[in-house]
Amino acid sequence: MTKPKILISEDEVIIAEDLAASLEELGYETCAIDTGEDTIDMIRETQPDLVLLDINLRGDADGVDIGSRIREEFGIPFIYLTAYADPATIDRAKKTEPDGFLVKPFDEKSLRSAIEIALYKHDSNHKDTKVGNGASMDSKDKDVATDYIFVKVKHRIIKVHYSNILWVEAYDNYSFIVTADQKYLVSSTLKDMEQKLPSQNFVRVHRSYIANLDKIEALEENSVVFSKGEIPIGKSYKKALMSRFNII
Repeated sequence: MTKPKILISEDEVIIAEDLAASLEELGYETCAIDTGEDTIDMIRETQPDLVLLDINLRGDADGVDIGSRIREEFGIPFIYLTAYADPATIDRAKKTEPDGFLVKPFDEKSLRSAIEIALYKHDSNHKDTKVGNGASMDSKDKDVATDYIFVKVKHRIIKVHYSNILWVEAYDNYSFIVTADQKYLVSSTLKDMEQKLPSQNFVRVHRSYIANLDKIEALEENSVVFSKGEIPIGKSYKKALMSRFNII
């Protein structure tokens, strides 16, 4: 699993180093630490997934100036860090549309939540993704290119890769996402899940089940078999399901 790369723009060295240590503990990669003077150049060089940006950087450009450039030039998520900011600075900061604010001092739980929510929002809202020659992909193509979803579990938002999902199971107005070692309850109907999951891998096999085709180990007359168990095949879904396999 690729770790999200995070750039820290913070002119207090001790705070920056403590923040980098916390990110490592949480499973992220710190790709660069900068005092604010070269943040834009470092973003170009390291291509981070997210920037943690002190709102009160000292120098020719403060954090808000840098945040505005990040939004305009790179379109990557960034989170402001602040111990105190006057109302005028906060008003300027809001106009740059940051993906979050963290008030110092903050704990690892708040840090993780802010980062995961920012990454999730970016994946959900960034409809046009640039590719090699500058062409863009539509939202459907982007969904195919993304290989994971985030699920909310209590106070955490957890990344679940499509390749780890065995099946999705309806539960009233909710759904269970079933992996080899976990079962996540999410506040989406099975119909919603069918729209969110990539159709080349996931197919409805029953009115109450969606199967990951890559994880199917065997097909029986009325059921789909996985390493962890099996789920039923609905009569009205069987023909479409069988057409997805090369059967000899």
